[in-house]
Amino acid sequence: MNEEQYDDKCPCCGRPYDEEPSKKRKKAPATDFDAFWSAYPKKIAKPYCKTIWDKKGLTLDMVLPALKKAIASRDWQKDGGQFIPNPSTWLNQGRWEDEGLDYTALKIEKPTITSRLQINEQEAFAWRVEMYPDSMLIHPTWNTFPFKDWPKSTQQDYLNSITK
Repeated sequence: MNEEQYDDKCPCCGRPYDEEPSKKRKKAPATDFDAFWSAYPKKIAKPYCKTIWDKKGLTLDMVLPALKKAIASRDWQKDGGQFIPNPSTWLNQGRWEDEGLDYTALKIEKPTITSRLQINEQEAFAWRVEMYPDSMLIHPTWNTFPFKDWPKSTQQDYLNSITK
């Protein structure tokens, strides 16, 4: 290479020597780890966490949905966040793979008349069509009514017919 090439430009960055350096530094693009770190509520041992992140080959798509659930959990909210694990512990233990709580399993469903009496909706519908054929002309949507929505007198007629 010719020395004349380096006279007016810096060899490392290619910027002309007489050009003023930019006073504003461009912000480096955020990495997945940086996004995780900003979202994690406990900020302890960032370099160690970065090492774990890289070693495990984690991505934000893998971790962020579980982190959102964990942050919203009762354990993490309890006592001002006293039970939030250190981020290194959370990453080392693979806690993003935890199943979490299935809130639908906690839902207590009230028994309906149909479930309490073990009424088969299809059989009940067939009975109603046979016993009240004109009702289908008057109420064409009756085929979509579950037993619990039938008129009380019709429910009672059906119950009387199956208990005989």
